[in-house]
Amino acid sequence: MSRILAFSFALLFTANALGQSVSARLDRATTTVGESINLSINCTNFSPSSQPILPSISGLRFSSAGTSRKFQLGGGGRTSTYTFNILVTPLKPGNYSISPIQIRHETRLFKPKPLKLLVLPAGEKPKPANNQSQNAYVRLLPTKTTAYVGEVIPVEIQLFFIDGVNVQMPELIADGFNIAAFPKHKQTRMQKGNQIYQVLTFRTAATPLKAGKLQLGPVKQGMVLRVRQKQNRRSPFNNSFDGIFTRYQQVPVTLEAKAQTITVKPLPTENKPASFNGAVGRYTMQSQASPLEVTVGDPVTLNIQISGQGAIDSLNLPKLDWPSFKSYEPSVTTNKNNPLGLLGTRAFEQVVIPESDKITEVPRIEFSFFDPITAQYRVLAKGPFPLKVNPSDKPIAPLVRGNTAQETSEPDSPPQTDILTIQHHLGSLGQALPLVARPNFWLLQSIPLLLWLGALLWRRKTNALDNNPRLRRKRQVAERTRGGLAKLDNLAKQEETAEFHAELADLLREQLGLRLDIPAEGITADIVHSPAASNKLDEGTRSEIRKLFAASDQATYARSQTTGELNSNLALLKEVFSALK
Repeated sequence: MSRILAFSFALLFTANALGQSVSARLDRATTTVGESINLSINCTNFSPSSQPILPSISGLRFSSAGTSRKFQLGGGGRTSTYTFNILVTPLKPGNYSISPIQIRHETRLFKPKPLKLLVLPAGEKPKPANNQSQNAYVRLLPTKTTAYVGEVIPVEIQLFFIDGVNVQMPELIADGFNIAAFPKHKQTRMQKGNQIYQVLTFRTAATPLKAGKLQLGPVKQGMVLRVRQKQNRRSPFNNSFDGIFTRYQQVPVTLEAKAQTITVKPLPTENKPASFNGAVGRYTMQSQASPLEVTVGDPVTLNIQISGQGAIDSLNLPKLDWPSFKSYEPSVTTNKNNPLGLLGTRAFEQVVIPESDKITEVPRIEFSFFDPITAQYRVLAKGPFPLKVNPSDKPIAPLVRGNTAQETSEPDSPPQTDILTIQHHLGSLGQALPLVARPNFWLLQSIPLLLWLGALLWRRKTNALDNNPRLRRKRQVAERTRGGLAKLDNLAKQEETAEFHAELADLLREQLGLRLDIPAEGITADIVHSPAASNKLDEGTRSEIRKLFAASDQATYARSQTTGELNSNLALLKEVFSALK
């Protein structure tokens, strides 16, 4: 039996001499100027005797990002993979072919297939590939496609994605419309087939400004998709989840929803009231006047409230040009009952002053609007209000020509002609303490000096921080960690599993990036196999890091976790942070 086992192991470990090959791949085929991508050169079943020979391409810069090695058992043999990681930084836009790449091993020379790379100008976002529509898409949903000029159209923009970060506000292109600001969006989940999508709903309101067939849209939505990369085989040397969830590829995309055609009808001219000033919607009006008994020249206050559905912010009263009344600009307050401001009340406080005691009433107040549901104009009216105006009882002072002096004025006092003698003694003033001998004087004089010293120390501290990027990054990571741990504690109490593990993974990447002095973006569980991690982290810490990444990856597909399970992961994260310090 022992001979059979020995023979089996001999066959297993000699099989790796066969099937030697080299392959190369880019983590994405499209990027922008200045945005680096990763080039992986995989050597199967052999360890190269030298570094790979890369082509000299104008517009691309190559730099080494380390190496890694993997072993896999399966199919009756062992497979080893030695990987060179090359960072490719584009310097100018264009279509590039990365070739030839050469790897020398003993007497053989390997040349993988050429790689294609599209580099866009800086700031331009790549368009999503066709298969990315399954990972994310956006929809534009107006509540109606036919409306009148000035009628408010509620609009929803729904963003569906499986996994993503850095979601930007949607950009709605709408010529001929007035678009309201976006309130805070709502987040839900929806299952479509075997996939669970995160759904962000953005709401706004579009008001057409002219008649005709107008285009509402398109909508452009920017974000970064996180696309999972899967291994072909499972390895017993890796974590139990490494064969299924290994790493993410972050792909910046700009999603687009097609424009919708809105047919906008003009407001009818028949039966249009004289008091109509453009209000479209459905409204009610309340009003009152007080006081109803005044004297000529005293103010009368009109309180008018218009409530209903429509563009509340744009409602205005017709100008009150009443004879024998002097009026002022009204003060306006608006109360909205929903985030878009389509329901609410607009209150006007109007002051009018009667100028004659012949006035017997406050005239009728009218407000007219167009009702888009009935397609008719409506006029709301309140009043008239009875008003009693008393004549003014203020006496008019007679004007006497040639004498403008007031009878009640006191006669001027005669000028002082006496000469006072010079005082030779200062009296109580001579007993006062000199200013320089007072403590408060020197205390006030020291304030500018103390302020100058404080500013000098602050400036030196700022300069020291600017000249030490690692210290600056350390402080930023510490501040991010404090806020993130508090957020994780709240998410654990609310049992928000997906958000909890997404925040946990982000905090872990920041701490690992600081400890290993590498960028935090794109760090996955594979980082524990890098030489830098092996030199700086012990095996126990690396094992805990793998567990945390595996738990975060598993959370997307697993059931919701309890507060106790989430707190267990949080405690493990704090232990890793202590070890990383």
